[in-house]
Amino acid sequence: MARPKSARLNKEMVVDAAIELIGGGGLEAFSMPKVAAALHVSAPSLYHYFADRDALLAAVARAVATPEPPGALPPDADWTDYLVAQAVALRHRIVAHPHCAPLLARFMPREHMFDEYEHICRFLADSGVPAHLHVRIVDGVTALTIGAAILNENAADYADSGPGPSPGVGYPALRAALTAAEGRSGDEMFESYVRTYLAGIVRAAE
Repeated sequence: MARPKSARLNKEMVVDAAIELIGGGGLEAFSMPKVAAALHVSAPSLYHYFADRDALLAAVARAVATPEPPGALPPDADWTDYLVAQAVALRHRIVAHPHCAPLLARFMPREHMFDEYEHICRFLADSGVPAHLHVRIVDGVTALTIGAAILNENAADYADSGPGPSPGVGYPALRAALTAAEGRSGDEMFESYVRTYLAGIVRAAE
């Protein structure tokens, strides 16, 4: 079968192929020739879209850090509910691509997220949140979310009902703390972390 012409490619196809390749074998499985082979094109074809390996990896990080918009919220939802929904969606997106997650530490695509940050800051302003709190909200929730996604675990995993391991009787204080988290899912625990952080912001805004 003849190889398709490189003109049939686009950036999204190259990024998707890179994500699939990394997802299947980790970052050590990634190379420009391997991505090209997966797309049935020659390696030089990729350089029409990405200047080098790092440029493609940066695009992968950007794609992984761009979740689907959260679903419709209840009519009585406030700005904290909206940001929690966004944080949960982003965490799910990163957790879905665990081998790509380490790229965020090196290629955190801040400059490509200005549109999203602008949207959030306008949303916060329209919700009556003072501008001097916006950076604390955006940076804080982003740090919580990416950290939680890269770790991909929380207290729910170490409770007796979680996937473990759970601490033994030699850790009474820790067991007492984990007992309080018993029966809650990892998503519920993560949401509680974000809500606790935002509750502090709300108090500061009063």
